[in-house]
Amino acid sequence: MSRPAVFFDRDGVLVEEVFYPETGEKEAPLRPEDVRLVPGAALAASRLAAAGYALVVVSNQGAYAKGKTTLRSLWLAHERFLALIGAEGVSLDRTFYAYGHPDGMVPHFSGPSLDRKPGPYQLFIAAAELDLDLGQSWMIGDRQSDVDCALAAGVRPILIAPSPVRHNPHPTACRAADVGEAAAIILDCKL
Repeated sequence: MSRPAVFFDRDGVLVEEVFYPETGEKEAPLRPEDVRLVPGAALAASRLAAAGYALVVVSNQGAYAKGKTTLRSLWLAHERFLALIGAEGVSLDRTFYAYGHPDGMVPHFSGPSLDRKPGPYQLFIAAAELDLDLGQSWMIGDRQSDVDCALAAGVRPILIAPSPVRHNPHPTACRAADVGEAAAIILDCKL
């Protein structure tokens, strides 16, 4: 029997973004030692899992394609993320990363790609692999591409927007200050 899922963007939702002076940008961790969970992220994920939701991470990771780091470093950052969230008692059902970037410079990782959000490809693959009911599922993200991905897959989006935004990115997207508030919205809707 199909079950619902919560799809999470990783960086800015479950993992803190990092400011790197060398790039001048706040972005996904480029090294494993920079990975830190967002406060309350593990508790939110744990509450959702206890309510019967599959937990799936779907994240664009274009830093290698842009020449900012190595694939090995990104993989080690992923392993560090799994270790940190696992130490809090959370087991993810699946993680999906898109390592390419449309404006990349590394051959075979640059240009358009099927697996990169806002495309819904990774959500469809997760649904097939895990027997998920997309119509009863949610996606929590911090970018418009997350909202667009969710809507393209028939999943309800929640946009993490800690400070007020000028306009709602889509009339069907809920807004939450953080992942804890997003989890509360999902759990309230399930009652």
